[in-house]
Amino acid sequence: VFIRAPWVEDAGESVQVLARVEHGPAAGRIVAARQGDLLVTSFHPEVTGDHRVHQFFVDIVRAHVATQQQTHNQRERS
Repeated sequence: VFIRAPWVEDAGESVQVLARVEHGPAAGRIVAARQGDLLVTSFHPEVTGDHRVHQFFVDIVRAHVATQQQTHNQRERS
């Protein structure tokens, strides 16, 4: 379910394109992307009943928290 937000016009080398429009006049346009801990979409995954985007976001958050915890623990040992 798309929102009125525009698609991503261009993605640099550090951006991971996650989804593109498959069919129609906007075919090939980027509609989901990630750069580091940032995740963007031009659609509403919460109204589809498909939880994969939300799970992906939770996985990003968990990985970030784990990395921060490891860094904190290493600093305490130094």
